[in-house]
Amino acid sequence: AVVSTQSTGEYKCDLAGTASPYLGKWQKTNGGGGSSSKMTTWEGGHRVPFIVSWPDYIPSGQVSHDLVSAYDILPTFAKITNFSLPNDRVFDGIPLPFLAPHKDTRAPFFPDVDLLELWSVRYGKYKVYYATYPDHDCENSFGKGFLYHNPALVFDLDKDVSESSPLSEHEVPAGLYHKIESLKKEIRDSIYTSFRSTVNWETAEDVAPCCNKLNKYCSCSSLNYWVV
Repeated sequence: AVVSTQSTGEYKCDLAGTASPYLGKWQKTNGGGGSSSKMTTWEGGHRVPFIVSWPDYIPSGQVSHDLVSAYDILPTFAKITNFSLPNDRVFDGIPLPFLAPHKDTRAPFFPDVDLLELWSVRYGKYKVYYATYPDHDCENSFGKGFLYHNPALVFDLDKDVSESSPLSEHEVPAGLYHKIESLKKEIRDSIYTSFRSTVNWETAEDVAPCCNKLNKYCSCSSLNYWVV
């Protein structure tokens, strides 16, 4: 089996045209400019090609609309090789659907890599944003401002993949906010209680991944050890 997935560099538009139709239009027109460059949580910031070839097992020429992630590659190959993954930690991925067709009920959260926070989540056809922030777009403009949203913005990606018009309060499905908050707590707790390493970062403070006393999910102990 061969699996190929690839990012196109710092800004997708530099090497592969524009991110259309995944433009992050709401950010461009309402959030202060900028839109869907790499590393943002807008659809154009993280959608990439994903190709699987496995002659005699997967028919050629198929196109799947399943939501998959690079996190799924490890459990997929573990399943293919009958390898048992360690049970002392949480794995975010699941075997790819071509191994075991299933209805994926996950809600992938998209963290901000600089602020170590979960600002958005994909739940089925809905994309929910607790906060939005700008980045360079393909016209090299850069927006201003970091915006928190309460209630969160909700986009229906089946109808609005460019993320231009969030649903009105009456259009948001009943119970969606409550469900997302429950899942958000669940994933945060899994991060906090899963396999953890203890490192003395006195020797390498510049690479300390997480030491924020305001965030219970990462901390520094009284012995000056960093717990992640």
